Amino acid sequence: MRRIDQHKIAPDAQWEAKADTEKEKVLAGTPIGKCKAVWSEAKDRLKKVSHGKCWYCEARQERADNAVDHYRPKSIYPWLAYELANFRYACTFCNSIRTNPETGESAGKGDHFPLFNNGARATTAALLNAEDVVLLDPCRGSDPGLLDFREDGKPCAKYPDQQKRCDRAEQSIHYYHLDHPDLVESRRQLALEIKEWVDGADAIYRADDQGEPNQERAFSRFVESICRALGEGAEFSVFARRIVDGYRDRPWIEDLLQCV
Repeated sequence: MRRIDQHKIAPDAQWEAKADTEKEKVLAGTPIGKCKAVWSEAKDRLKKVSHGKCWYCEARQERADNAVDHYRPKSIYPWLAYELANFRYACTFCNSIRTNPETGESAGKGDHFPLFNNGARATTAALLNAEDVVLLDPCRGSDPGLLDFREDGKPCAKYPDQQKRCDRAEQSIHYYHLDHPDLVESRRQLALEIKEWVDGADAIYRADDQGEPNQERAFSRFVESICRALGEGAEFSVFARRIVDGYRDRPWIEDLLQCV
């Protein structure tokens, strides 16, 4: 999960007017879903902000019909059904209820939105900040950092000894299906690629001070591959940084991380 800056979503006055109209209908008692096009029409703007990646898991599913997820489900918070600030661009792994083939358990966000201690749910925008929310939100700056990853690609809590932060991370891993085997395997493969790039660059770096142009070019290619994996638009870029951080004992890795 990488932080998403919603201020970067391109404005669309025509869409806003349509959303406001539908919002008024809902507040007047019209059932939600009569105008699903309102949120589907926002999809491209949401997708652009994350370079086409799911806001929850950073996967890019080119052949899947990614959805506009309502962070606070519209079935529970109908008054937020047409609020752009409540929209999240989500892949089928994270948004839909599916069975984990390894555990047999159902996961995926769906309409789940737990609160700690079954706290009171907000009924107006003014009460939203008072909710004790469980699920991590990519649009909340402090939330993505509560997730961590092991080298084998499996997600875990960043702070296992801090109960509430740990609970939020672990429940988010479950409800967003961040431990789906396909996602774990994609991360594992990326970790192996990064290791190959680091090992290749290491072998050249030791002789790099000789100034041999071919070696310097080869070293640069390895470093560029690592930089691309860390880029904002790369799949699983937060996981990639976690892996690269593990090589900080190499002096050139430290230099690289200060520049990306």
